[in-house]
Amino acid sequence: MQPISLKLENFGPYEDSLIDFSNFYAQSLFLITGKTGAGKTTIFDGMCYALYGSTSGGLRQGKEMRSNFAEIGKKTKVVFTFKQDKQTYEIVREPEQLVKKQRGEGFREQASIVNLTVFDENKKEINQLTKQKDVGPFLSELIQLNDQQFAQIVMLPQGEFRRFLNADSDNKEKVLRKLFNTYFYQNIAETLRQHKKKQETSLKEVKQELVLLTSQLEWQSAFDEKKTKDMYYQDILVLYKEQEIIYANEVQELADELVTLRENLKKNQELIQSETKIVDLFKEKNELADKLIALKGNSEEIKESQTYADLLSKAAKIETTFSGLRELKEQYKITLNNEQKVIQDKEKNERELAANRKVLSNLIAEEELIQKFEQKLKEIEASIPLFEKKNELEIKQEKLEQTLLRLVAEQEQLKKRTINLESEISKSQKIIEMKVSIIEEKYQLIKDEEDSLKKIEETKLHLKECQKIFVLKEQQMRLKKQKETLENEWQEKLRIQKQLKSDVAKAQIAKLSLDLIEGEACVVCGSLDHPNPSHGIEISKEEMNELESSLELAEESQLACKEQIIVLENELIFKKNELVSLEKEVKEAREIIQTYVEVATKESEWLTVLNQKHQLLTERVKEKVASLLQIEETEQALEGLKKETLEITDKASSQEQIIRNNENEALQLKVSYEELVTRLPKEWENALEMKEEAVKIKERVKVWHMTVESLNEKIANQNNQLLIETTTIENIAMQKSEREEKIQLEEKKVAAFLEASSLDETTLTELILNLDKLPVIEQKVKKYEQELHTFETNLEKIIHSLEGKEEPDLTQVVATQEKWVEQEKLQQEVLTTLQYRIKQNEKILNTITAKEMTMKVDLDALEELTELTNVMTGDGGNKLSMERFVLQTYLKRILERANEKLILLTHGRYQFELKEEQGSFKKKTGLEINIFDDNVGSLRGVNTLSGGESFIAALSLALSLAEVIQEEAGGIKIDAMFIDEGFGSLDEDALEMAIRSLESIEGDGRLIGIISHVRELKERIPQQLQIKSTLDGKSYVEERLEFE
Repeated sequence: MQPISLKLENFGPYEDSLIDFSNFYAQSLFLITGKTGAGKTTIFDGMCYALYGSTSGGLRQGKEMRSNFAEIGKKTKVVFTFKQDKQTYEIVREPEQLVKKQRGEGFREQASIVNLTVFDENKKEINQLTKQKDVGPFLSELIQLNDQQFAQIVMLPQGEFRRFLNADSDNKEKVLRKLFNTYFYQNIAETLRQHKKKQETSLKEVKQELVLLTSQLEWQSAFDEKKTKDMYYQDILVLYKEQEIIYANEVQELADELVTLRENLKKNQELIQSETKIVDLFKEKNELADKLIALKGNSEEIKESQTYADLLSKAAKIETTFSGLRELKEQYKITLNNEQKVIQDKEKNERELAANRKVLSNLIAEEELIQKFEQKLKEIEASIPLFEKKNELEIKQEKLEQTLLRLVAEQEQLKKRTINLESEISKSQKIIEMKVSIIEEKYQLIKDEEDSLKKIEETKLHLKECQKIFVLKEQQMRLKKQKETLENEWQEKLRIQKQLKSDVAKAQIAKLSLDLIEGEACVVCGSLDHPNPSHGIEISKEEMNELESSLELAEESQLACKEQIIVLENELIFKKNELVSLEKEVKEAREIIQTYVEVATKESEWLTVLNQKHQLLTERVKEKVASLLQIEETEQALEGLKKETLEITDKASSQEQIIRNNENEALQLKVSYEELVTRLPKEWENALEMKEEAVKIKERVKVWHMTVESLNEKIANQNNQLLIETTTIENIAMQKSEREEKIQLEEKKVAAFLEASSLDETTLTELILNLDKLPVIEQKVKKYEQELHTFETNLEKIIHSLEGKEEPDLTQVVATQEKWVEQEKLQQEVLTTLQYRIKQNEKILNTITAKEMTMKVDLDALEELTELTNVMTGDGGNKLSMERFVLQTYLKRILERANEKLILLTHGRYQFELKEEQGSFKKKTGLEINIFDDNVGSLRGVNTLSGGESFIAALSLALSLAEVIQEEAGGIKIDAMFIDEGFGSLDEDALEMAIRSLESIEGDGRLIGIISHVRELKERIPQQLQIKSTLDGKSYVEERLEFE
């Protein structure tokens, strides 16, 4: 991928800048220079934002990169163009921001926008994508790098790779993990560690369960004494096997005893059953004899019941006739009552009919008077509209008179308003004539104000430049103090380091002195005699390791402090250079600045005067603007007055015509009113009296008609009712005659039955009332006869079966049976308890066996899991995890590539070597890098390299890392790199070495941009991208392609 151009609009400090990278491909190496904070790194941020929607490192989103000086409505936009193979890609990206509304005023929130256009080698568009969901996957497929990998490949930040060189394996692992995405191995290792922990916990729980299960076994007292509390559960199981044999013998003995006992019980039970049957027969014989005697004692009662049942049967034959007679008599009685009631109702109806006929006759006599009322009502209804019209005319005439008065008054007001308007128009014309002179005076005031503001701004700029120099000097002093503090701290840490080294040496010597053997040479001094060996304090291996760890930490802390001192020295140099540069830039204005410094108080007073003058001018301008606004309002009012005058004139003429029309209408109304008055009746004064009289007449006529109609309806109904009542009386007389005949016939039947059955009517009535008892009595007699027959028959059978037999005594036999039953029950309980105990123990043993098998499988699995976990986590002997092993492979590839460059850049002196030996700790194992120095023929630590040498090593490593990452990703080749490696921290020799190194890799076809403000680089590199800034916080780009 070759960057072609980058356009930044309102992005960071850039308002509208275009960077053309194609101009730098001739020599490949170019310098990006500018003041600190001018926006050098922002160029790379713009490229990252165009490609990924976020800045380098993902620290800020696009909307956070919007310029502070950007006006609302002006868009923030990045346009990045690059070339790959023969195709050109242009990406346009805009973040979320406020934009002007297309319709109406104001602003609206615009969502982020992205647009990717692809051109062929002839600049012809072949594809365009406008949605994030399409652009993102397309670029990912094309570049095959995420934002972090792209930033690592294209941008070499200050000090990062030098820190990477000196970092331990743990810190290298964190960096490489991100770049090569080996989180998979880390996750697997953590998952295995969790599985192992879970498996160990599970096994521990199983062992606890086995101990608990063995404690739940049931024991005989003899064996329970043998079992100890601390006995292992497997030994307990062996002891239980011995108990199982004794349990089996006990069960067999109990079972044999139960079989013998149950056979005896069976034989004795058969004897009891046979003798019990004979005893039961004797008992049943006695009971039957007693029942038969008791039953025969009730024979008289049964005979009486039979006699009463016969009488009830006779009464049942006449019951229907007797009941029918009684019902006929009741109905006859009801008929007599109905006849009496109907006769009374008929007499009452006849009296009411006579009264109604009399009232109707009186009403008919008033019919002529009602007709007169109806005629008078018609006359009244005809006269009411005339009275209503009269009232309407009076109201209309009154309204016309009021309208005429109002119109005349309005006419007078219109005349007065016209005179006032003419006076106001005259005044307004005079005010408007003043407008020209006020405008000229306002223009002169505004011009004076602009001159005053310009002077104020010039004064502030001069003071600002002075203040900037003062701030830089203060920063320089602060950095010097900070450097002194760090140097003191470094000296203190150096003293602690020496003390720790001394302690470690003493401990080692004390340890070695204990191992001295007479006659052998000392490993320290070589002497064969040891007259006065050291008797230092004995120290353990752990304490020795702690001392060594403390020494390592002290060395690391000292190294870090030393690096901070170097950084501060570099920053001091940078501040010093910037101060010199700033003083050089303001050299031409030094005299003016000196003047401002000497007379700061006078300058402040001059600023105060200028500000007061500015405020005075502003007030005067405001007054003039207010006057102009008043004149404009007067002009608008004048137009309104003229318009109002015309409207009043038109309104006055139209009102004169309306007044004349109203006077003519009033005259016509007066004539119509006089004619109508002559036609009205003299009996009533107004329509209200006529309406009240009409209501009274209507009500009286209505009541008369309703009364006549109601009486006619009542009389007709009463005539119909009389006819019905007469017919009812006749029908009742016929029913009465028929029922008398039926009663006589039924009475004859009942008398004949009484005579034949020798019963009187009272007795017959009682018997009929008790007929419901007949089935009960009959059932009682029948049951007696059946029981008597049954008892006699059964008694004969039992006497026959007991001939020649005596009643046996069961007491002894039953007592023996009960004793054996109790004995059998106790034996069975003992056997059941023993069998249950054995069964429960067997269940526990089965569970223990199953858990032992499971535990064996789990132990085998744990052993394999432990071995696998140690391999993945590096907890084994080699202290190398699987992830670090994979990263070690990547690092070897990187170092192989880096050695090609390092050998070239150092003329064969230095080579990287991966340290294969194990470190004292896991964090120092697997990714440690050494340097082979060919001049001395031995390895040395990377932290022993000089500033220039460490720069070359870091550069070689960075270039190689970029190549390996791209090879792994399988995407396009990135033919660009930006180096921000802190050249200001290098001394003269190291800087010379770094420049030569960069020049030596210039020709590999890659565009290399060096971000620096170091003077030597400006003098050595002709192609420069100069970032310049203005006082208002904006930056712009100037390209320089050769030395001037």
